Amino acid sequence: MIADIEARGGDAEELKKTRAQIADSKWLAKHPKPPGEEEYIEAMRQQAVIERGKDLECMICHQKFDHLLSGTCEVCWREWMLGAKPRD
Repeated sequence: MIADIEARGGDAEELKKTRAQIADSKWLAKHPKPPGEEEYIEAMRQQAVIERGKDLECMICHQKFDHLLSGTCEVCWREWMLGAKPRD
């Protein structure tokens, strides 16, 4: 169809753009988008070991907390997880 339009001297640029958009959307549908930061953090939080108690010490910042995620406070744990997140 594009070749026919161009053979007659027409402009098929819009049709080419539409075809490219359709191809991109089909490719994206087959390849799931990597999780964003919040989705990644939520998935990692579900896998973390949660310790509860009093005066638990964060292994990174050494401050005291009532609960720890894998031995670290919320802030340190989040920085740790985002630092370990695979690149998109």
